[in-house]
Amino acid sequence: MLHILKNIRVMEFKQGSVIYEEGDKADGSLYFILAGRVNVFKTTDGKPRQIDSLGEGQFFGEVGILMDYPRTATVLAASGTVRMARITAESFLQEAGQNMKFALKMIGITIQRLARIELKLQMVQEPFTVDLESHPLKPIVIENRQKNMQIAEMLHSLRSTVHYKGKKIYGEGDRDTGEMFMVLKGEVQLMHAFRSQETSFYPLYAGDFFGMSTLTGMSRRPYAAVVAGEHTAICAFDKNLFSRVIQSDANLIFSIFRTFVAYSTILDEYMRKKGIENVEDGRINKMEANIQDPEL
Repeated sequence: MLHILKNIRVMEFKQGSVIYEEGDKADGSLYFILAGRVNVFKTTDGKPRQIDSLGEGQFFGEVGILMDYPRTATVLAASGTVRMARITAESFLQEAGQNMKFALKMIGITIQRLARIELKLQMVQEPFTVDLESHPLKPIVIENRQKNMQIAEMLHSLRSTVHYKGKKIYGEGDRDTGEMFMVLKGEVQLMHAFRSQETSFYPLYAGDFFGMSTLTGMSRRPYAAVVAGEHTAICAFDKNLFSRVIQSDANLIFSIFRTFVAYSTILDEYMRKKGIENVEDGRINKMEANIQDPEL
């Protein structure tokens, strides 16, 4: 990653250094690890508890680039030296405008990350439904949806299909077809079989994407997608078309990046509330190992 950066500040931290603390102001940035490792801690019952360990090629603090929200965890440098790129919205847009390799790398890493989060659904037993109406990221989600609709305006030849309410776009466990989707009009519900009872867990509306993990080479769909609104219009993207779309405009790239970060952040937050943290399930770990770089 370092060799493709042009306009982004690189920072170094020694082992034990505090990158930021839980409750700190977000300062409008996320951190991308170029070398070394960091440990992530969250306060539980008044005591710090390690919830994650991240290494080269991963990023953290992504909510900070979305909105001014207090840091939700403490991050410490875990290796001798940790090199990181501090990325703000401004530096992301500047870099993406001049350096498409950077933009594609960030989108690819984000897609891999959300694919890993979606795999954890297999570990959740108790049903949950994401309540976007009361979530702090709601304004960001709405703004992203509006900007993403530019795709339909840009691609006049984009093929869309209108579906009736109750239509299943694909089922959980269905073989992957290599396509991801965007809602153009209406509503789609993502559904998962919690204890064999299929339940809606995430609502999607015009401007939302789904099925992104197809770009990582996953062979089966991790959840079902069902049409929930009358006359819902959906368009499909294969890898080549999606790559063409995201290379068209730096602002659109940033909107899609924010969309994927918001979705994965919200979903991960809800699963953590259900006790799903680091996965130690052999079957899930094996599937995680097969997640590929989208190479957009």
